[in-house]
Amino acid sequence: MTFTARRYQLLLTALGFVSFAVCDLRAQTRVVIVTGLGGEPAYSTQFSAEAQSLAGALNTRFGVPVANIRWFSEDSLSPSPFFKGQSTKGNVEKAILGIAAIAEPASQFVLVLIGHGAGEGPETRISIRGPDLDANDFARLLAAFPTQRVAFINLTSASGDMIPLVSGANRVVITAAKTAFERNESHFAQYFVEAFVKDGADADKDGRVSLLEAFRYAALETKRFYDKGSLLQTEHAQLADGGAKVGSGEPTGRVGDGAIARRFFMDDGRSTTLAAGSDPRLSGLYAEEFTLQEQVDQLRARKGQMAAGAYDAALEPLLISLARKAHEIRVIEGRQ
Repeated sequence: MTFTARRYQLLLTALGFVSFAVCDLRAQTRVVIVTGLGGEPAYSTQFSAEAQSLAGALNTRFGVPVANIRWFSEDSLSPSPFFKGQSTKGNVEKAILGIAAIAEPASQFVLVLIGHGAGEGPETRISIRGPDLDANDFARLLAAFPTQRVAFINLTSASGDMIPLVSGANRVVITAAKTAFERNESHFAQYFVEAFVKDGADADKDGRVSLLEAFRYAALETKRFYDKGSLLQTEHAQLADGGAKVGSGEPTGRVGDGAIARRFFMDDGRSTTLAAGSDPRLSGLYAEEFTLQEQVDQLRARKGQMAAGAYDAALEPLLISLARKAHEIRVIEGRQ
């Protein structure tokens, strides 16, 4: 451990530092969930249940308004308050482009696909009624969000080939499969949804579930499923963010390998918004803390390209500023 690291640890202890992984408090989160064709009743029921469970959890547990969650199903009718129509190419494209037209520059957009996948490379697709939506379609649709933070969560089988086509600098991409050849039923989808529905995925116990936490939880539970049944694991979920063209099955949470996912929450900033509501200073402090953490992550990503002394000299003031910012937040919130 370097002198800087030891000094920082002491500083964190003295200030009672707690890391806040926060989103822009002015941001809104809008979600589109697409369930494809089941092919048989059991799958249709499963896909529908997973979509409604996810939508319900995002609304009731994490505060995303009903109006901000749109679910498109293979069925033409549903009593669900989230249901917006059949999952046809036209309906999905209209919904996504409509959201892009009104999305605030700092807002979040989340697209979740649940169902059967097929194809390879640019033709990797989700099976829906009528013309399918493929990787090229999703790349085009996501391009309508140039400044927004985007999560593309493809929980279908054979989904891995989409990563290089839909990745982007401000995006998180999660796929249930590593390649187009992992075509068997995806169990990862069930556990990814479960990460938001049940307790257990919140590894740092901050009351929120990041996309990185949800991914790790689902990947672990998927492995347990296969191990328990003494089965050969036929799916290997991947996560890529920050423009990475290749996914990782064990993302570290660092720049280019889960850093965005580590601070991507679906809760509409509810917990931080409530705190900021009591004192307008908090909104700015949260934003400054987030910026400092981004700078620390970016510097750490360049560590291998820097001399040790230069790295320590650049890192120390950032860490001290980050700790002081956290201290200011704690004082205002009455937790010091």
